[in-house]
Amino acid sequence: MKPTSRPMVLIVLLCSSQALAQSYPGKPVRIVVPYSAGGGTDIVARTVGQKLNEKWGQAVIVDNRVGASGMIGADAVAKASADGYTLLMATPPEIAVNHFLFAKVAYNPERDFAPITLVAVTPLVIATYPGVPAKNIQELVALAKAKPATLGFATPGTGSTQHLTAEMLMAQAGISLVHIPYKGAGQSIPDVLGGQVPIGIYGLLTISQYLKAGKMRVLAVTTAKRSSTSPDLPTLAESGFPGFDTSLWFGLLAPAATPKEVVNKIHDDVIQVLKLPDVKARIAEQGADIVGDTPAEFAAFISAESAKYAKIIKQAGVKLD
Repeated sequence: MKPTSRPMVLIVLLCSSQALAQSYPGKPVRIVVPYSAGGGTDIVARTVGQKLNEKWGQAVIVDNRVGASGMIGADAVAKASADGYTLLMATPPEIAVNHFLFAKVAYNPERDFAPITLVAVTPLVIATYPGVPAKNIQELVALAKAKPATLGFATPGTGSTQHLTAEMLMAQAGISLVHIPYKGAGQSIPDVLGGQVPIGIYGLLTISQYLKAGKMRVLAVTTAKRSSTSPDLPTLAESGFPGFDTSLWFGLLAPAATPKEVVNKIHDDVIQVLKLPDVKARIAEQGADIVGDTPAEFAAFISAESAKYAKIIKQAGVKLD
């Protein structure tokens, strides 16, 4: 190729990308959800997808690819054509956690995806059986120090965001609790309600009905800010642990080589969808707060999340093979 032809090639590529963005979407779009239908990730994806369908005049199909802690679905998108027609509704495990937990992960989260936007964030909560003699985090810490390695805490499984949140709390508070992993949050609830396990780490929505009925007590939420859906609940940061911030979040990503113009087109349309009152209401029903940031901000968020979980996984010695 002659040197003088290089600028022309770049102009052609730029024009092609712009033309693709202007015509996008010209066929159905698929949003891969790496978890089963009916869960929070699925509901958020379907809520956003339905409105994009109406906006674009193209079908937006939610494709549930379940298995391997979200890695099956994430890998499918990482290897999909980078044209904007296959997207991922991601959560912390497949993007910020699993590659530190497992010896082999088939994709690289930072290399293989183009962040579009952080859609929403829902806090985790530190909850107890009402019979536990602790009405706030400081009292729970004091109790744990008085009875080291005796208080159990339930999570949906080893390496889950809930488990790592508890590991972070133990490290910062200088306490020792006993991890009791279950196969899903729902399976642990009867044991916490019955007092067999005194503490549970849950998504706020998961136990909202028990909280309202007085069958569980929430000591704090784990996000940096109070939840807009439960503003009366204090944060861990307010409770003596400055900077503490973990959550269950939902973010939209595309394959890494997706043209920037297409990523920006999807981003702008998703942001418009997230401002719709019925979308806000539906996502609030999941105990989540809408975010809707830029691709660059979401990329920085993912980097910070990865660094945070890498540190605690190393400190706690958590590994899954």
